[in-house]
Amino acid sequence: MAESTPETTRKLAVSMPADRTNVCIGADTYSIVLGGSDTDEKLSFIDMHIPPGGGPMPHAHECEETFYVVEGELAVFCQGGRTAATPGSAVNVPGWAPHCFLNLSRVPARLFCIVSPAGLERQFMEMGPRVATRTTPPPPPDPEKLAELMKNLPAIAARYKAKILPPDTFQHLMTAAEIKFVQQANGE
Repeated sequence: MAESTPETTRKLAVSMPADRTNVCIGADTYSIVLGGSDTDEKLSFIDMHIPPGGGPMPHAHECEETFYVVEGELAVFCQGGRTAATPGSAVNVPGWAPHCFLNLSRVPARLFCIVSPAGLERQFMEMGPRVATRTTPPPPPDPEKLAELMKNLPAIAARYKAKILPPDTFQHLMTAAEIKFVQQANGE
């Protein structure tokens, strides 16, 4: 007796570079390769460009976050520890684990990131300006818009089941020179 072929109502999702949304979060540029609308909200896939000194502020979110380091290297801070992630490294951050990653080197890093379930990409699109390509740097910040974003950030994060943590959450795991490097890279 022949087995029947499994069926699905979902269509094949294909993402072409020219069709992607590229959004800046801080110094980083994230290219949304596949979003929740492409995957029935099961996952999102994000191509991350992290310049020297870049990386997100400390945070936690309900979704699982897994990234693969394609180029460059990062210091990954999670649950009170620090790990080096070099090319070929894969990192899985459990849901609600306090974390961030920083590019403490002098060359850009590139990460392929999968978030499950999807949704984090919509948070990014609500927070940051759109740019032309996955490596386009962010536009100069508008002080008024930045102040408004910082005021609204906790509420935006909460809508996406996330929480922003204090900026110094992981500084006890960094050297004074690393802290200064990140501050200078971010114009502080």
